[in-house]
Amino acid sequence: MSDPERVRQRQRTEWSAVAPGWQRFREKLGAPTGRITERMVELAGIRPGFRVLDLACGAGDPALTIAQIVGSGGYVLGLDLSQEMVRAARAEARRQNITNAGFRAIRSELEPGVPAGSFDAATCRLGLMFMPDPAAALRELHRALRPGARVAVSTWGRPERNPNFSIPLEIIGRHAGLPPQGPMTPGLFALPTPEHLEAVLRAAGFEEVEVEVLRTPAVRARDAETFWRGVSTVAAPIASILDSLTGEQRRRIREDALATLGEIFPDGPVELEGEAVLGAGRRRAPAL
Repeated sequence: MSDPERVRQRQRTEWSAVAPGWQRFREKLGAPTGRITERMVELAGIRPGFRVLDLACGAGDPALTIAQIVGSGGYVLGLDLSQEMVRAARAEARRQNITNAGFRAIRSELEPGVPAGSFDAATCRLGLMFMPDPAAALRELHRALRPGARVAVSTWGRPERNPNFSIPLEIIGRHAGLPPQGPMTPGLFALPTPEHLEAVLRAAGFEEVEVEVLRTPAVRARDAETFWRGVSTVAAPIASILDSLTGEQRRRIREDALATLGEIFPDGPVELEGEAVLGAGRRRAPAL
């Protein structure tokens, strides 16, 4: 198996494992990322009647939100490596009686299986940084768009700007060795700056590229216990690390987490902000 294929298989396995948690806690998980979705819709210029391609759709967000925006005259196709995530997205579409969104599992982000020039906009929210070759994935979105159409993508910013992830990883690192992650290594903090995101958008052929940083609520938990249970259940990279450890290591990490978070938030509620990097670009329209 090639290195890219190993990355894809790891992502498929990790996100499939947390799909039930995403389905169970959908409302709580959707609230912090709602602001990111709203801004991505603006950057992509999504309007009623649009056909939209959503790559790394997960359990159906933002695809289902976008489906309501494009209305009955539009359509959204969500693609994801994880069949379990796709099943969760389909179940939520049925629950909400949304009929203008479809979901499909794919073998690779480089094989979306869609006709060239068939979409009016494309999105990839908080998924691009997990891919082996983000520029190649964006080239596929570029190919799928009609001339003049726009893409909007987002990644998480630097670790120090996202304590909802960096605090748990720091705690885990005190008890288990964690491999260092570079800014282009697939993972939570790949593509962590506007410069990184702009570079891959331009490498994929997009024009009129714009990038920005967005502060957003990341966590609002009742207490440290609730926060730790959530992050260890739905944050796939963190859950995967914990699953690889012994029961004794997990016990010590949990105790450390509760003590650490208790010191940071002595009054109980755990409230943390995060930082996302957003980027958008246009596929060149033919000259008149």
